[in-house]
Amino acid sequence: MLSSVTRYSLYALLIFTPLAIGSVQGWAISVIHLVTLLALTAFLCKKSLAWSWTWITTPLDKPIFCILILCLVSSVFSLHTYTSIHSFILMCNYVIIFYLIIHTVHTRSQLRELVYLIIGLAALISIIGMLKNFCGNPFPWWDYTDFQKDSTRLSSTFGNANHLAGYMEMTILLLLGLFLMGFREMKLFLMIVLAILLFISLMLSLSRGGGLGALTGLIFMCVALFFNPYFHSKKLLITLVFGFFVVSFIVLSSTSVVKRIRTIEEMETISKLRSRVARATYWGGVVKMIKDYPLLGTGPGTFATVFTQYQPPGFASRYFDAHNDYLQFTSETGLALVPVMVWMIIAFFVKGFKKLNHPSRLVRGTTLGAMSGVTAILFHSIFDYNLHIPANAILFTVLAAIVVSPVPTADSREQRVRSLEGEKVRGQRTEARRLEGEKVRGLEGKEQRSECK
Repeated sequence: MLSSVTRYSLYALLIFTPLAIGSVQGWAISVIHLVTLLALTAFLCKKSLAWSWTWITTPLDKPIFCILILCLVSSVFSLHTYTSIHSFILMCNYVIIFYLIIHTVHTRSQLRELVYLIIGLAALISIIGMLKNFCGNPFPWWDYTDFQKDSTRLSSTFGNANHLAGYMEMTILLLLGLFLMGFREMKLFLMIVLAILLFISLMLSLSRGGGLGALTGLIFMCVALFFNPYFHSKKLLITLVFGFFVVSFIVLSSTSVVKRIRTIEEMETISKLRSRVARATYWGGVVKMIKDYPLLGTGPGTFATVFTQYQPPGFASRYFDAHNDYLQFTSETGLALVPVMVWMIIAFFVKGFKKLNHPSRLVRGTTLGAMSGVTAILFHSIFDYNLHIPANAILFTVLAAIVVSPVPTADSREQRVRSLEGEKVRGQRTEARRLEGEKVRGLEGKEQRSECK
C-alpha cells in the first residue's frame, strides 16, 4: 500500500508539472514540494515498518553527492541566501525523485506503466496544443497571451514553445526506443500514430534548438543500434533514418520554420538574443560573471539578480536566464561544477551502454529511448534553459533514473505466465520424444518380423 502511494505520487508529479505552465510559478513549485514530501514519507514509513534499509547504488551516487555539497556550500556564501536556499531545496526534490524512481520501480510491469504514462501525457499535451492553435483555444486556463512572445508557435500547456519542444524531444525518443520491443498489429499502429503526433507538435513549436536536439538524439540512437549485437536489421535502420529526413524536409518546407530560419539575421533588436552574434555577446557577459566568482559562484538561483550588472548594452529587455544551462549552472555554483558534470555524464553513458547488451527487449528499448532523450536535451541545453523548467527537469530526472536503475525483474503475473509457457514447452517436448520413441519401436518391430519371415 505505502509503495503504491509513493509510486502514484510520482506519477501525479509527472502529470501535474507539464500541465501547470511547466511548473515555473511559485504555487506550482510548492505543489512539487508537497507531493515529493508525501512520496518520501510513504517510502520511509514502508522502510521503517519492514525495517529494510537496503540501498540501491547507482553510478551517479558520488557525482550527485558532490553536486549537492557544492550547491550547499555555494548557498551558504551566496550573494542572495534566501533565493539560493529555495533553489537548493528544489534541487534536493529532483534528487529525491531520482532515488524514489529507482527504489519503487522494480518490475517490468511498473516500468511499462511509467513509460506509457509519459508517452500518453505527451500525446495529451500535443492534442491540447493543437486545439489551442487551430480551434480558438477552448481552454481559457491555458491562455498565456499576456506573456507569450509568439502565439503562432505551438506551446500547448507550456508558457514557452521552446520548453514544449524540450519536453517533446525527450518523449519522442523514448517512444522510438519502444519500437525495439517488436509491437505488432494494433499496438504497432498506435505507436506509429503517437510518434507522428508528437513529431508534428515538435515541428509546430518552431524551435530550432528542439529540432537540433531531437536530431542529435536520433543520430545517437542510430549509432547505438548500428553497433548493438542484438540489432540485426541494419538496412531497416538506414531506411528509417532516410525516411525520417525526407518526412522532416516535407514538414519543414510546408511550415513557417524555413522562413524563421532564413530571417534570423533580420530579426528586430528585442529578439537579437536568438542570433549568433547577439547570443555570443550575451554569453560573454556570463563568462565575465564566472570570472568574477570562479570558486563558489554567485549562489544557486541568483543568476537573474546578479546578471543585471553584467548584461551587455544593446539589449532591449532584461534576461533572467543565460539561455545555456551549462553556463548558468557554472556561474551560480562555480567552476568546480564542470568536472563533476563531465564525471556524471560519462558514468551515465557507461551504465547505459552496458544495459543495452541485456537480452530483454523491454530493457534495451526503454534504456535506449531514455538515453537518446537525455542526449537530446543535453544538446538542446547549449542553446536554452530547459533544465531550469521544473516539468522538463523532472522528466529528465526520471529518464536518467530509468537508464541507471537495476534491470527490472518479472512480476508475479509474468512469472506465472512464463512458468505456464515453460511447462507447455516441456510438455510438447516430452510428447514429441514419446511419439518419436513409439515410431522407432514400431520400426524396430517391423524389422524383427521381416527377419523372422
